[in-house]
Amino acid sequence: MVEPYAAELPRDVAEWEPHAALFAGPDGLDAYRDIVPWLGGQLRPDGIACLEIGWTQRAAVTGFAESAGFAVTCRPDLAGRDRCLVLSHI
Repeated sequence: MVEPYAAELPRDVAEWEPHAALFAGPDGLDAYRDIVPWLGGQLRPDGIACLEIGWTQRAAVTGFAESAGFAVTCRPDLAGRDRCLVLSHI
């Protein structure tokens, strides 16, 4: 099955990135909805989790994480775009 936006992806992305990472539901956030609530029980009290995000996903994924009880900071990629959320226990 070809996803509707597959033709818009650069070839090196479409051929190498996992399908589930590229097409995570209609809004691209299904994987975060699954992962974030699960993380709380997996991290040590002083542990962190780093989540790679699409540069437009910061607000939505931060909302999931804060609702799950995490403090969130964002790290940019080399182009200065939001790319990695660092989650830690509050």
